[in-house]
Amino acid sequence: MFEVGDQVVYMPSMPDLPPVSQRPWDIGTVIGIKGLYVRVKFVNVYRSDDILPFGLIHHPHSPKAIRQQMQAVLPEIVASVEGRVAALLFSEKTGQTGKRGFGAADILRSFLEPRISRKNRVICSG
Repeated sequence: MFEVGDQVVYMPSMPDLPPVSQRPWDIGTVIGIKGLYVRVKFVNVYRSDDILPFGLIHHPHSPKAIRQQMQAVLPEIVASVEGRVAALLFSEKTGQTGKRGFGAADILRSFLEPRISRKNRVICSG
């Protein structure tokens, strides 16, 4: 998962850990992999440590982290675009309205657009 040159952030298992932007000393670069450990050179404190991989994440602004985030949402983005385009095409070809809440184009859109998963949804009563 980690390769030499990856920008990483050390994430110790501590309660109330400040965000990455407030911990520049925990940001480093992978300089090697030795058995189970990832060797990280921390730039701001000029030290190197061997850390187990589960204690590290890719830096949120690194190309690898952005790729991982895009992989997670890309199917939903594609489905959303396909739903909008299909509804507009249907509206154009049939003369039915493509406006939300009205007509067959809206029904078509509702089948194609991604839906929010209900299994992890939390309902709060206030």
